[in-house]
This record gives sequence, structure tokens and C-alpha cells, in this order.
Amino acid sequence: MEPMKLLEIVGRVLAIYAALFVMLRLAGRREMSELSPMDLLVMLLVSETVSPALTGGDQTLLGGMVAAATLIGLSVLIAYVTFRSRRIGRLLEGDAVVLIRNGRVDKQVARRFRISDEELATALRQSGVAGPGDVARAYVEPDGEITVLEKKR
Repeated sequence: MEPMKLLEIVGRVLAIYAALFVMLRLAGRREMSELSPMDLLVMLLVSETVSPALTGGDQTLLGGMVAAATLIGLSVLIAYVTFRSRRIGRLLEGDAVVLIRNGRVDKQVARRFRISDEELATALRQSGVAGPGDVARAYVEPDGEITVLEKKR
């Protein structure tokens, strides 16, 4: 296989990875932390949709291996860079956002992350808290999970 074709595959993988990364960030945190059956179906279909674009129609073993190695290498590189640089980590992964402060739910944050009252109540129960009034702080983490810090008694 010619070297230019291999470089084209690497470039395609990088471009598609970047585009999908942006799309997933725009989709929002909550959707990424809790995949419903419909979300899983969408992810599988996205995978099938972009697969041919990764290799530009190259169905050789070497082409597939170069695409896979590029994806894995990119994943390792991003993990390394986000570990070494807090600024880049925040840029790529985001920050935790305060959802409840001193027992008061920030409705704008709940709306922004599409957290229903039922979802919030479930997260509080799972943390062993009866309601927002018992919460010192609750955060929407970068992965979409809700963490709860109970008020001291």
C-alpha cells in the first residue's frame, strides 16, 4: 500500500474524530452518561455511518489497522494531554457545574442539562438524601453524573 494512502487514512480518522467530538459535546453531558436503548442505537448507527469514511473505502487489512491504530493513538494522546494540562482537560472534558447550592436547585442549570425533577429526585435518593433541602452542594460532573454533598447535621 502506498504511503500517501496511509496518510490519507490517518487524516480522515483525525477529521472524523474531531467532528464527532464536537457533535458529542454539543449533544450535552447528560446524554453521554446515561445511554438509553435509543442512544445506543444511534451510537451504533453513527459508527456504521462513519466507518467507510475512516478508510476512504480501503478495505485492506493494513488500512483497517492504520485507522484503528490512529484512533487508539489519538485516545491515548488525549488522555495524556488532559492528564498533564488542567486547562486542556477542562477545555476537552468540561468542568463540574453546581446544580444545588445550600438546598436551592439552580433551575437554569437543570434546564441547561435537561435534568427533570424526577431525575434529580432519583439522584438524591441514590445518594441517600431525602430532598434538595438536605444538600449542601450537588454538581453535574463532566461525565453527566450528579454528585451530592449532604449538609452536615
